[in-house]
Amino acid sequence: MPSTVYKGDLTEVSFGHETALRLDHNYSSRTFTNATCDTTSGDATVTMDDTANIEAGMSVTGTGVPAGATVLSITDGTTFELSANATATNSNQTFTFGDAFGFTASTVTAADETSVITLSGNGSPSTPVTVGGVLKVPIGMLVGVKVSIVGNGTGGFTPDDGRLFTVIAQTKNTFTVTPALDTTQATDSVAGDALIFHSLAMPSVDVNSGHNDNANSSTERSLLDQFVGLTAAVTLPETKVDLKRYHVVGLGRDVAVQVPGRFVNQGGSFEVNMHNPRWLYYCLGMEAVDVGSTYNSLTTNTDYTINVTAGTKAGATTIPFNRSGGGSGDPTFSGGSAVGAGDYVIIKDTDITDLVTYKEADTADVSVFGAVANPESVYFDRTEKSEIRRIVAITSDTIFLDDALLYPHDDNTPIHFARFGSGSTLGSPDRASTGALTNGVTRLLYSRSHVPSFAMEVSIRRRDAEDDTAVDGSSTDTKQLTRVFRGCKVKDFSLTADTDAALRLNVNFDSTLCYTDTGRLEASNKGDRYDAHRMFEDTANSDAKRKESGIAPGTQKPFMFYNGTVTFAGRRIGQVVSFTLNGSTGVQQFYTINGAAVTDATTDQTPFAGSRNASLSVEGKTEYSMDMEIIVEDPVFYHEMRRAVGRDPTTADMIRLSFTKPGTASGRESLDIMLDDYYITEAGLPIPEDKGPIRAPLKVLPKAIRVVSTDTLFHC
Repeated sequence: MPSTVYKGDLTEVSFGHETALRLDHNYSSRTFTNATCDTTSGDATVTMDDTANIEAGMSVTGTGVPAGATVLSITDGTTFELSANATATNSNQTFTFGDAFGFTASTVTAADETSVITLSGNGSPSTPVTVGGVLKVPIGMLVGVKVSIVGNGTGGFTPDDGRLFTVIAQTKNTFTVTPALDTTQATDSVAGDALIFHSLAMPSVDVNSGHNDNANSSTERSLLDQFVGLTAAVTLPETKVDLKRYHVVGLGRDVAVQVPGRFVNQGGSFEVNMHNPRWLYYCLGMEAVDVGSTYNSLTTNTDYTINVTAGTKAGATTIPFNRSGGGSGDPTFSGGSAVGAGDYVIIKDTDITDLVTYKEADTADVSVFGAVANPESVYFDRTEKSEIRRIVAITSDTIFLDDALLYPHDDNTPIHFARFGSGSTLGSPDRASTGALTNGVTRLLYSRSHVPSFAMEVSIRRRDAEDDTAVDGSSTDTKQLTRVFRGCKVKDFSLTADTDAALRLNVNFDSTLCYTDTGRLEASNKGDRYDAHRMFEDTANSDAKRKESGIAPGTQKPFMFYNGTVTFAGRRIGQVVSFTLNGSTGVQQFYTINGAAVTDATTDQTPFAGSRNASLSVEGKTEYSMDMEIIVEDPVFYHEMRRAVGRDPTTADMIRLSFTKPGTASGRESLDIMLDDYYITEAGLPIPEDKGPIRAPLKVLPKAIRVVSTDTLFHC
């Protein structure tokens, strides 16, 4: 008999990056040619070898095609109709097909201080906007997201250039913002205009998201397909209503008035047995990768190379690219397969930047991350700016990213591509039974100006699956409930190791908003509107997909205490009983006075247009400390403490926590945590009652933490 209650074993939890989305007017979603097009003068019918790649609404140019013509409709596999009659009779002509994107604004009314922006154009299925201006974002997911408008200075949305708006309602191709747009602006965008959806509470776009007016037929989703980790339990930042209750003089002893105040999504936490460094990225915030020669061979198209166009800034979520050395066509791997959404872009940037802001970098030290053979064995306070990002969409000249870039990159910086596979082809990391890594990625994690936000997807259901005949409320109905906690940021963390467990990371985080799938509350054809990820059923159900989700085959075992070493001042400490490394990001949530004139409905994924939720989540000062317990065999720690000697950042002075996965080969998964610029502030020597060995508690206060890891992730 199927279960009639929600169960923990039928709960799925996954997560993913949040990233800003920039949509420029008339951005080239896709441009391609076909040389088999036949036309007849005075007739709108065009015959070609295959119509599979074209869609209604695409622009069409070529001999015999009137100016401004588009694809009106697709007749069959070899025939389509133009929006205007051809002007010439020709065979095997080369036509260019393309897409255009734009947006319009409603007439502004000051009464409710809102405006409706409508997307238009016909992007391809592999881009953020598809036919009819449909944005590949679940309906309601944008509510609460901040929007900026770029105006070109000559018309269009110029009066609103630089202004900040909040999305308070969203359909598949419209979104309502407050405050209202400028009443003098033109209603249509022009070249140079752009919409920018800010990253906080904006999960990365999944181009496989599909909209349908009927909830039961919709497959809306965000790119939240990453494995949380080896964790037995997760405490969610459950939504709580801060109810305000007022006693009124003269109205007795009972509460006279109750009014809901803030919506609070706080108190999230989990403990993960660390099998990779992923969550340390969200704890620290900065990442650089050591891109070796392996990826240099992953050139695209043998007749040209791919480079960054006009440079990119830190925080950019797109990479404009060009082709040098001649050639044309879409980027392809050396084997000939096209680069697409889900692949990874590698920016090989040898420019050097400082890791620190609190002091001058040591330019005399030649050790630079990315330029040394064994970065886990040397001190460095500078790094090359190479980084890797997942491609969420790609056009003929623009790559959309799943996470913002952390560094600026100059014009003509070379880029390469890689793809996860079952083996090691196309740059895919792969782990052998001996533990040896092929194409293993070495990365540096450290703290600086920010910590990234993430979204967490949680779905619960009564049974594992339902048949095609199931109806809502029946015994075969899963009654799935899916929530997406958006705008999550780590508040604090602790990394612990002792002599009877794995290396464990405890993370505390808050969320700003919570999206809830309300498709089951719709009037007709109700059902699950959001297509939740089921991690090992359909998300990580193959070797390649496991790698994509962050749990490559053979890598699932955690780092254990017996595979770790601790060194202090260049000497290995063999008598460490335990240590706990604590960190705080200083993240705080802020509520703002930002009312929204909307009608509340039971089908709102984010009630009250998010106006009662936190509007900002901002990092503050970082604080790090480490508590260690050792069995004393040397008085050096006590002497260091009593003299209050600050350790300068050098290889010899660093505290280094090193872990390596077991195996018989070199080049295995490894994790090195480095503390420099620190003081020992406590080094007690308690006399034990059992007359046994003296166990000394040490407290270390470092300025910063650095992590060097070699693993199978392209990007954390």
